[in-house]
Amino acid sequence: MFFIVGELINSTRPQVGEAIAEKNDSLIRRLAHSQVEAGAHVIDLNAGQSLENEVQDLLWLIGVVEDELGKDVRLAIDTSNPEAMEAGLKTCSGRPVINSISNEKGRENLIALAAESEAEVVGLAMGEHGMPKTADDRLEETRALLEKCDRVSLDRDRLYVDMICMSVGSGQEQGTQVLQAVRRAKQELEVKTFAAGSNVSFGLPNRRLLNRTFLAMLVEAGLDGALIDPTDRRIMDTIYASRALLGRDNYCMQYIKQQKRRREK
Repeated sequence: MFFIVGELINSTRPQVGEAIAEKNDSLIRRLAHSQVEAGAHVIDLNAGQSLENEVQDLLWLIGVVEDELGKDVRLAIDTSNPEAMEAGLKTCSGRPVINSISNEKGRENLIALAAESEAEVVGLAMGEHGMPKTADDRLEETRALLEKCDRVSLDRDRLYVDMICMSVGSGQEQGTQVLQAVRRAKQELEVKTFAAGSNVSFGLPNRRLLNRTFLAMLVEAGLDGALIDPTDRRIMDTIYASRALLGRDNYCMQYIKQQKRRREK
């Protein structure tokens, strides 16, 4: 299964930030429902824009989404704040996802929280030496992250490593470096890989075209999951078509299911 995390409930998006600040739940409910209906396995929740109210805002988001979709909905707690992460993990009814841990100083508590929980975990291939620029940088950061996870007995089966996509508009080599990093992480380190694919198109026109094209390339390289807008039908079609064509979808059943979902809308 390709692990799809829906990205739309993020307080950095102006409408979402406003809805959180005003505790207007209608937009949050609509975004949560539409993402699950479109095929997201997990709904990402980010309430970090208002730093002083992050914990309260996050718990409010969890309550709204679980009320809309039921207690079994899977939520990703998207924060670098250990207090908010701990509160969010305790509040989620379903099995949560931690988004994210990294090698950055000050995030050691998040790694410990991840180890103590039963959550799946997104780890960033960055931190010890800043933002990675090359595939080698990403592999070095991944190895360092794995060492930290091993020290606290965090089961690697629960871990997805985000290979850090950056815009090709400001660094034309970034697409190829991420592709190389995904391939090498799969082959050399045998870890599950993840990407926030929309970052690759930042600052460029027709971003959705770049996003879905790059995602098809990432799937071929071995990507296991992504933070995306699942309501973008073309990007969802691209994921399932790519996996079917690469022989990673048994009897193309997931592709067929995706096409049935589209016809029913």
